This record gives sequence, C-alpha cells and structure tokens, in this order.
Amino acid sequence: MKKVLIAAAGAMAFASLAQAADLPYRKDAPAAYDYAPAFSWTGFYAGATAGIGFGGFTGAEQYFGTSPIGGLYGFTAGYNYQQGKLVVGGEADFAFGHVGDSATPPMGGSSTGVARDFFTARARVGYAIVDRALIYATGGYAGADIRAMISSPFSNPVLALDQSSIANGWTLGAGVEYAITPHFSLKGEYLYASMGNNTYFGGSPASISGGLNLNVLRGGVNYHF
Repeated sequence: MKKVLIAAAGAMAFASLAQAADLPYRKDAPAAYDYAPAFSWTGFYAGATAGIGFGGFTGAEQYFGTSPIGGLYGFTAGYNYQQGKLVVGGEADFAFGHVGDSATPPMGGSSTGVARDFFTARARVGYAIVDRALIYATGGYAGADIRAMISSPFSNPVLALDQSSIANGWTLGAGVEYAITPHFSLKGEYLYASMGNNTYFGGSPASISGGLNLNVLRGGVNYHF
C-alpha cells in the first residue's frame, strides 16, 4: 500500500511539471518611454517688445533735426502656420516711444520732430532651422505718429506751433525666434521703415513737409496659445 501511495504522488508531481512546461512563457512588459512631442509654431501668439529706433527725417531736417533716436516699447500679436520646416503668418504691433531730434529753424528759436508711436502690420515667412529655432523675413505696412513743434519769439508774429500727423509707409526686416518652453519664445528683430511726407502748419509762415526713415532694433517675448 505504501509503495502504491508513493508511486501515485510521484505521478501527480510529474504531471504538474509537465503541465507547467506547456504554459506559454510570459515576458515582462517593455518599458514605456514618454517622448515629448515635436514643437510646432502653428497657432496664435501675443507678447511684448522693447528696443531702440533711429534714423532720419526727410525733407524737414532744418526743422526736425537730422538724427532722431529714442526708445520704443509696446505689444504684438500674430498667427503662424507651420508646414514641414516652412512657417508663414501675419503679425501686427504697436509701440509707444519718443524717437526725436531738434534743430534751430531759419526764423530762430527752436523746433522739434518726434515719432511718438510706431505701428506695423506685416507678413512673416520663416524657416524652422531646428525644432524650436525660427529665422524669418517680414514686410508690410508701417506708420508713425509724428509730432512737430516750433517756437520762435523772434518771428513776426511770434510762432508757437504744435501739430501731430500720421505718416504712412512700408517696412522690411528680419529676425530670429526661439521657443524656450512650449508656450514662451524669445525673439530679436530688425526693421527698416520708410514713411512718406506729411504737411505741417499749412498756410503759416513755417509750413513744413517731411517724412521719416526709421531703423528699429528690438527684442521681445511671446506667449503661444
């Protein structure tokens, strides 16, 4: 009887081992890797800019001076669309500032020309040289609010003139932008703008016709929605 029980136990153990051998081998699940998605420039953005403007008044140097210079700071907004490495879009901006110069007018006293505001509406065409770095060219409309002031106690009658007018023109430029996070980017930009002549103080002894050529160097930060 004892031999029968030992034989039965051995048979059951052998059967269990055989059944286990028939089970499929279970491998550990492969490790999961969390890859960050590639950055895309597509979408709306808005931001702030600050920089310097310098250039020259045209046609009115004897009243406005020859080398206006000053700071510009403001806001910008736009939209990009990316296809492969190509990025196209549009951008508008408005900058406050004081880009001006002064002179001594022919009748004596003092006179000043100041570009107080500068604004543009431009197309942008860029190339994503790496995942988060963009170089671009830009061009379109440019305008400036130019204020003219003349004060001359020596003229007859005494002059104390002050008038502002919007000068309209065009701009071309280029820049580079880099996305430091999925939502924030930094940029550096150069613009050349040429704005046509306006007439100031029409009908007075100091009637002036002049425009402005402006170089703008600025940096900015954008938030991408």
